[in-house]
Amino acid sequence: MAIKRPKYLFYHLSYFLTAIWDLLKSPFFILLTILGNTLIGLFSLIFYFLELQVNPKLHSFLDALWWGFSTATTSGHGDITPLTSHGKILGILLMLTGMALFAMFTALFAETILTHTKNNKF
Repeated sequence: MAIKRPKYLFYHLSYFLTAIWDLLKSPFFILLTILGNTLIGLFSLIFYFLELQVNPKLHSFLDALWWGFSTATTSGHGDITPLTSHGKILGILLMLTGMALFAMFTALFAETILTHTKNNKF
């Protein structure tokens, strides 16, 4: 029986990877990815212009982009924090946007797994 288990594992892994590949190719996933990254970029650009003259830790747009991605993922390393009220409000909005984006990605992932399971592909 131990010999059959690896076959069984690879069989299910194959279908799992097929489901993930189908997800990555789906138009909604691609649209959500482009939209999410664009929003993070726009928030970072606004943050850059709001905080450039005020924040001593902000030296380039790359620093603002770093802040944007770390804020959107709610990891918030704390190495760059907003100093102005407008920057703090922008950060709050980006955190909420980031949580919504990751919830949608999670829902898409779950839907893909459940759909493939329902269709007996697993």
